[in-house]
Amino acid sequence: MNKQHFKDEINKVNFPRDEVKAAVTKGIKKGRKEKRFRKKYVLKTAVAISSIAASAFLASGLIFAPVSSALASVPVIGAIYDRFSMQIGHELFESSLITEVNETAKSNGIEITITSAYYDGNVIGLTFKATGDRISLDRIGEPGESEVGYSFHLSNDEEPKQFSASTMTQLEKTSEGYIGAIEFDNPNAELPKNYTLPLYFSSVTGVKGIWKFDVPVKQIPAETIAVDDESIFKDDKDYSIHIKSIAKGKATTMLHYTTTFPLAGKEDEINITAFDNEGNRLSKSHADVLAYEQSDGRIVSDIRELFSSKISEGASYITINPEIRQYEQETINSLERNAPFMIDSYRFDYQIQVNNIAKDGNRLILDYNVQNVDADEYGKDIIQNFADFITLIESNNIVKDENGELDMNQMIEHQIQTDQAKELDNASLHFQSVFTIENDNFNIKDYSLMVPFGTLSSNRSVKLEPIKVKLN
Repeated sequence: MNKQHFKDEINKVNFPRDEVKAAVTKGIKKGRKEKRFRKKYVLKTAVAISSIAASAFLASGLIFAPVSSALASVPVIGAIYDRFSMQIGHELFESSLITEVNETAKSNGIEITITSAYYDGNVIGLTFKATGDRISLDRIGEPGESEVGYSFHLSNDEEPKQFSASTMTQLEKTSEGYIGAIEFDNPNAELPKNYTLPLYFSSVTGVKGIWKFDVPVKQIPAETIAVDDESIFKDDKDYSIHIKSIAKGKATTMLHYTTTFPLAGKEDEINITAFDNEGNRLSKSHADVLAYEQSDGRIVSDIRELFSSKISEGASYITINPEIRQYEQETINSLERNAPFMIDSYRFDYQIQVNNIAKDGNRLILDYNVQNVDADEYGKDIIQNFADFITLIESNNIVKDENGELDMNQMIEHQIQTDQAKELDNASLHFQSVFTIENDNFNIKDYSLMVPFGTLSSNRSVKLEPIKVKLN
């Protein structure tokens, strides 16, 4: 198949652009409610963990000691970690480092059994099995029912929660019963060597009950390598990273480092890739901000980042490649003034030149050029995406928080999007966007444009010099 024929075939595919764009917008709305890194006092909210547990739920329960086992006789547990693509659990199972658990709680005709557990790095993982005639996967997703088929809580309210749920799998039916797996991680600086996870399930496929467990786990020892090396961005001394240590776990790797950003880049992100000398790349998991300090116009963050893969036994060094993704909040510009006029990025040299604004019934037609953007560097798709997400908002719906920054959660429902920005000329990045307003008598001067220059800046990373760390 030649290249042109391939393109012709691709063009025949009916791409659901509106549905995809709606999904992206929904994702943006959800994402803006979460921090890029979790601060020391923030718990990850990938699942709903209630902070309130009725005292009656705490009055009874099972406290047990797990039985250590190589699990050679329990192959189903390894299959569970493999089935749910839980890399840490699978690796530990292969190394015979999973703890077998066989403790059961019964309620309302359903029996739940914790079958295995592990604690490596700052992650606790467990698998469970549920059996009973009342279980029905048909109820999953119904109003008031969990999308994964079960609900649970961390139930010890007397002590600050250290671990919070980060991943939960959907309940699945097997010949062994209905199975699932959960991972918890600790975003705090202190990692206890021994821990009891206070856990109770409150529903299974809509059936309410109390299935309570206290799961004791012991952290698998890791080798910690002290490091004292840094990388500074040559063109801007305000960006730097300092590597403090690397912890080599049995299935995980933890990197401890500090970053220094300029105050204007307080929402910037650092992205790290790490390869060993054998070419193996460490799998990224998550990063936690342990401490955060602002002084002298700079932001210094103390960060611990977990990789869900171990360093190869034969590796002699790893190379850490840091790069900065620069963030910029949407630029808002009122349409009270007459075209032509320029809208400038707050942080960078990006601009759009508004050539003309026209009203046609309930449509506002915007004609503009994207400027100071290298089309070859960014690519057509990124520039098109930037243009697609230029939005319109009624000026009286603009909301700012106590710090004077835009409150996007309050505003996103009021943003008006174009179906698709139309490229009028590729060479000059000339576009037209059409916005439909549910009012034929609207006044252009009552509206403002929201321009997502951050779409462009986040796709042009600032690369710092790689850091090579010897492992022996």
